[in-house]
Amino acid sequence: MTELLVFKCTRCGETYSEPRVKCPLCGGFVRAEYSKSRSRRECTGTGVWKYCSDLPPLSKIVSLGEGNTPLVESTSVARELRVYFKDEGRNPTGSIRDRAASVVVSHATSTGAKGVVAASDGNMAVSVAAYSARAGLKAVIHAPAWIDWEKALLIKVYGGSLVVEDKSIDVLVREVEERAREKRLYNATSTWNTLSIEGLKTLAYEIVGQLGKAPRAVYVPLGSGLTYLSLYIGFRELAERGLISRTPLLVGVEHCGNPKYAEHFGVSSKCREEAYPGLRYSTPLIYDFVVSAIAETGEVVVVTSRETIRAAKALTSSEGLFTEISSAVSLAGFHRYPLDEAVLVLFGHGLKSASSYTRPLRRRFTEPFVGVTKRLIIEVLKSKPGLTGYEVWRSLGLNISPQAVYQHLKELAEMGLVKVTTESGVKKYYVAR
Repeated sequence: MTELLVFKCTRCGETYSEPRVKCPLCGGFVRAEYSKSRSRRECTGTGVWKYCSDLPPLSKIVSLGEGNTPLVESTSVARELRVYFKDEGRNPTGSIRDRAASVVVSHATSTGAKGVVAASDGNMAVSVAAYSARAGLKAVIHAPAWIDWEKALLIKVYGGSLVVEDKSIDVLVREVEERAREKRLYNATSTWNTLSIEGLKTLAYEIVGQLGKAPRAVYVPLGSGLTYLSLYIGFRELAERGLISRTPLLVGVEHCGNPKYAEHFGVSSKCREEAYPGLRYSTPLIYDFVVSAIAETGEVVVVTSRETIRAAKALTSSEGLFTEISSAVSLAGFHRYPLDEAVLVLFGHGLKSASSYTRPLRRRFTEPFVGVTKRLIIEVLKSKPGLTGYEVWRSLGLNISPQAVYQHLKELAEMGLVKVTTESGVKKYYVAR
């Protein structure tokens, strides 16, 4: 049996038996409470679980080999300075969130959960689906309508149930918390479950292990601020144990379409551009905690889409690194505020949002961009041509009505992407060639 974990508020001391990140009594920060003063356990795992002595003790570990991602020194974009890229796109599902999912799903399995539910706009959704599949758990993912279609496909491939809703990610996080409580499901939402921080903090451990010391600065994309907060905690733990002599300056990089943290510190640079998926939180549960971390050890930089696209292109063509376009804000932020001995965190692989790459670079599509539900319908018809509307609905497996699918099919036909034929008095649908 796993050691019974207690989740304790760092402000008022209230304890909880289930993981959460914010205390409902006082609004304080909740952390997993377990013995860190015990003798250093022999860790036989690799990657994230190499640091098992600094992670919650769990009876069942669900791992796909996450962590141990390369630290790649720049040879082009920062020739005058020592700059390294922490390429988290090398994780099993192609993103940094695999670190969080491994710990979160391991805890779910260790506590006997029968299924997990999560609200996510992309990478955590894919990670939870994959690690739940590994653990034999059913995963239900609630995602906003603007989720990258590539990630939506991956969720389905990993066997997750995808619920696409026309709501903000902040609203979905709150609603999923209520559904998890009502249906007694394990809540694996990264910004709600404090164990995600335990997994993500290993990024700081790895950076120090690979460099042999703490870098002067670390640049990290600011979406919800979860990774920023996790790095802050990881470096602080290392400093408290005397393993590093200084903590790095953490530079959070925001897109000008959603500069929520920058506004707090008076460095806002608003624009009418839409922030990329992964960077669109309004007021995440951890907002106050991230603000405190920034005030203590960090800075905030705001960049535009043009700067981000330029950075993404430089990473691919000059460094050979293909990253999610939302991750490229790290390099864009570095260009705005360059520091020596810096590590730039790249959250995910470029194939996780290939369509986002293509649109701003104005390359030709073979079809116009459409929403995620229509993309999924097209993929279904590519693999199973000649389905009826009802069969398309069944094949999708989404939590939407058959009527909604028929409306999408009608619109796809009007766009010239789907053709309709009548065979034996029944309408059947095909991808237009």
